[in-house]
Amino acid sequence: MILKSELNARNKITAIGALAVPVLRYSFGIINWRIEEIKQIDRKTRKMLTMYKMHCPKADIDRLYVKRKEGGRGLVQVEAAYKAEIINIAEYLNTKYKEDQFVNIVKVHESTQPNMNSILESAANIIEELNQLNGMNDAKQDGMQHTKGRLGEVSKKKWKNKVMHRQYIRNMDRQLISEEDTFLWLSKGDLKAKTESEIVAAQDQALNTKY
Repeated sequence: MILKSELNARNKITAIGALAVPVLRYSFGIINWRIEEIKQIDRKTRKMLTMYKMHCPKADIDRLYVKRKEGGRGLVQVEAAYKAEIINIAEYLNTKYKEDQFVNIVKVHESTQPNMNSILESAANIIEELNQLNGMNDAKQDGMQHTKGRLGEVSKKKWKNKVMHRQYIRNMDRQLISEEDTFLWLSKGDLKAKTESEIVAAQDQALNTKY
């Protein structure tokens, strides 16, 4: 319904994050989602964006999930939302169990669950994975709060490390120019979805040209 609307590109992305993603977010930590199921939802989302001309098939995937003020499209990644929610719940259980007897009951129950169903174990695995991606050795060193902040940096780091798609953003880093002003057109989001996707694809060098 959102993609069929006449909203501009930025507002469509905002509507997806505000109206569609919360439907799933409320189930995180209650339903035992498998990470592959979460990734499949992201793949289906990108397929729908492509069908409605909001994403060029050859454009960079990770750039979709980078903040608009940093050169991305600002789409909420369901996988990142899931991981953030699991960390939130685990952090709440670890900090409130002494104050609230009901929270303590939940934490005791969690400690008896198999590793694949335990929120606390899942949160620990997510933190360890993120620390490895960021070159940190101690999974507990940075704390859960800082770990949640790093979730948003994963997509940008992947984008920058790609051979073809990274050239635009890496050239930006070498120049003494204002990143904020350069990406103002993305932040304002006045363009139609198809126009924005074609410009982004061109910057990613994903369009075939005679050159």
